[in-house]
Amino acid sequence: MEAFRSSKDSLNDPKMSVPIRMRCFLISLLLMPINAYWIIQMEITWYAGHPTTISLFFNVMLFMVLVGLLNAVLRWIWKPLALNPAELVAIYAMLCMASAMAGHDMIQVLTPILTNHKYGATPENNWNELFAGKLPKHLIITADEAVKNYHEGKSTLYLPENYLPWFFPVLAWSGFLTLLVLVTMFLNVLFLKEWTRNERLTFPVVQLPLVVATRPRELCRSLPFLIGFAVAGSIAMINGLHHLYPDWPLVPVKRQSLAIFQGLGRPWNAVGWFPVSYYPCVIGLSYLMPIDLMFSCWFFFLYWKGQRILASALGLTPILPQRFVGQQAAGAYLAIAACALWIGKRHLKEVLRKVINPDLDVRDRDQPMSYRTAFFGAVLGFVGLVWFGCWAGLSLEIAVIYFLLYLALAIGIARMRATCGPPAHDLHFAGPGEMMAATVGTEHLNGTSLGAMSLFWGFNRAYRGHPTAHSLECFQLGQQTNGSQRAMFIAQVLGVGIGCLVAFWAMLHIGYGSTSGAPGQYFGREPYRRLGEWLTRPTEPNEWSYLCYVSGFAVVVLLPMLKMRFPGLPFHPIGYAVSASWSMHLVWFPILIGWICKLLVVRYTGGRGYRTLIPFFMGLILGDYVVGGGWCLASLAAEKGMYAFWY
Repeated sequence: MEAFRSSKDSLNDPKMSVPIRMRCFLISLLLMPINAYWIIQMEITWYAGHPTTISLFFNVMLFMVLVGLLNAVLRWIWKPLALNPAELVAIYAMLCMASAMAGHDMIQVLTPILTNHKYGATPENNWNELFAGKLPKHLIITADEAVKNYHEGKSTLYLPENYLPWFFPVLAWSGFLTLLVLVTMFLNVLFLKEWTRNERLTFPVVQLPLVVATRPRELCRSLPFLIGFAVAGSIAMINGLHHLYPDWPLVPVKRQSLAIFQGLGRPWNAVGWFPVSYYPCVIGLSYLMPIDLMFSCWFFFLYWKGQRILASALGLTPILPQRFVGQQAAGAYLAIAACALWIGKRHLKEVLRKVINPDLDVRDRDQPMSYRTAFFGAVLGFVGLVWFGCWAGLSLEIAVIYFLLYLALAIGIARMRATCGPPAHDLHFAGPGEMMAATVGTEHLNGTSLGAMSLFWGFNRAYRGHPTAHSLECFQLGQQTNGSQRAMFIAQVLGVGIGCLVAFWAMLHIGYGSTSGAPGQYFGREPYRRLGEWLTRPTEPNEWSYLCYVSGFAVVVLLPMLKMRFPGLPFHPIGYAVSASWSMHLVWFPILIGWICKLLVVRYTGGRGYRTLIPFFMGLILGDYVVGGGWCLASLAAEKGMYAFWY
C-alpha cells in the first residue's frame, strides 16, 4: 500500500490533464438500463441484495471490475484502445448517480406512490373522499386501467392504455429530480475546494474505487489484498452454494437477531430490534474510517438503545414522539451542515467576492465551472424547486422552508461522507415533511401542502443512497485522476437525467409484466396512511419534538468543544448522528470488529502496520462485492433471487 501513496506519476501532477473521451460515456449509457433493471429486481422484487443502501454501491464496483478486466485485455491488444483512469472514474460516476436515482430511497419509492392513492383506496380508509383536492392530478396517475394493470401485473407496459397516462408525470418528475440533484451539485462545486484542498478531507468511501481505477496491478500483486479477497470471496461462495444446495455448509455472517432483551419484560424490551452481523465488506469499509468515528458508531448505537430503555423505565414513552431518536439524529444532521458552513466561512466569503467581482484573483478555473455559474445555478435552481413545490401544492413559504431543510440535510450527508465515510446512513422517516409536521403541527398546514409532502416522501423516506454525497466523491475522484472536472460534471448530469428515465422504465416494465403485483406497493401505501392520519387527526406543534431536534443539534456542536477540553475523548459528532439510523443495526457489530482490529494494529505496529494492512481490508470489501455481487448478477440470468451477501 505504500506504493499506492508514494507514486509520482502523472495522476498526481496538477499540470497534466488526462482526456476523457466519448467512449466512456457510451459505455455508461449502454450499462445504465441493465444496471437499473438489476437494481430494482434485487432491491424491491426479490428483496435479495440492496446495493444502494450501503455507502459504496457494490453493483457499481462490480461493473467497474468487469470494465477494468476488459480494459486490461484492450491494453494488451492495442494500448490506444484502452480507457485511462479518468475515463474509468467517469464511468463510475455515471453509474453511481444513475444507481442513486434508481435506488431504494428514490424512484423505487416514488413510482408506487403515484398510483397508490387510487389503488389503495377502500371504503374503510375513505381515501377517495379524504384526498379529493389534496393531490396534484397532473403529477399522479389517475387512469383506472393503467393503475389496475400496474398493481396487478400480467400485462405489459407497451400498451397505449398503460404507458400514455405515465408519459407526462414521468417527464415532470424526472425533470424535477434532475433539477434537485443539479442544485446539490452546484453547491458541491462551491464547497469542493474548501473540502478537498483547504481542509483536505479524506473521502474514505472512494479509496477503493480510486485504487481500482489507477493501480489495479499493484493491488492485485499485494499479498494482503489477495488474502482478504480470498477470505471474503470464499465466504460468499460457500454461502451462495448453500442458497442453492441447503445441505452445503453455511458461514453465518448475515444479521441474526438477539432476542435476549425481549424476554426480560419492561423496560428492557424497549430496546427493540437488536441484531448482530459479521459482514466482511463492512469490516473492510470500517477500517478506512477514523478510529474515533468507529468507536462512536457502535458506542452511540448502544447509547440510543439505552435511551429507549431509560424512557420506558421512567414512563416517558407515551408522551415522547414515536421517533424521538430519529428527531435527535435529524437535528444532528442539520448541525453537521451548519458546522460545515461555519468552518468554511472564509472560503465561502471568497466565493461570494468572486461572484460579485469576476475579475477578483480567486482561482476557480480548475473547478467544474466558475463560482459565478455555480452560485447563480444554485439560486435559479432553488427558485425552480420552489416553483415545482408550489405546482405540486405547497404554499410558497412552506416550499421555501421545505427545500432549505432538504438541502441542509444533503450538505450534512455529503460532509459526513467526505470526512469519515460511514458504511451506511439513512435517517429514516425524519425528512423535511416530518420536521414540519412535528414543529409546525399539521393543524397549521393546509391540505394541499400535506398532499404534496406525501408525494415528496418518494425522495425523503430515507437517505441511504443520497446522490449529493456520490457527486462530491466523484468530483474528488476526478481531481485525483486529473480528469476534466467539466467532463465529470457532464457525466454526473447525464447519469442523473438518463438514470431517472431508465429507472422509471425498469419499474414500469417490471410492474406491468409481474405475476405477483407491482414492486414496492408497501412503499406506496406509507405516505397515504400518514396523510390520512394528518387529515383526520390534525396535531399541534410538539414541544418534545423541539427538544429532540435542539438537543441533537446541540450535541454535535458541543462535542468538538468538549474534545478540545479533553483531547482523549473518543467521541465523534458524526458517529452520534449516523448511529441513530436503522442501517446502523446492520453495521454496528462489524464496525466494532473493525475498531478492535484497527486499535490493535495501530497500538502494536504503528502507522506503518496500519498502512500495510489496508490492502487486506480492501480485499475484504472487493471479495465480498465481486463474489457476492456475482451471485446477485447471476440472479438476472436465473430470473430469481440468489444469495444476497448484503442486507
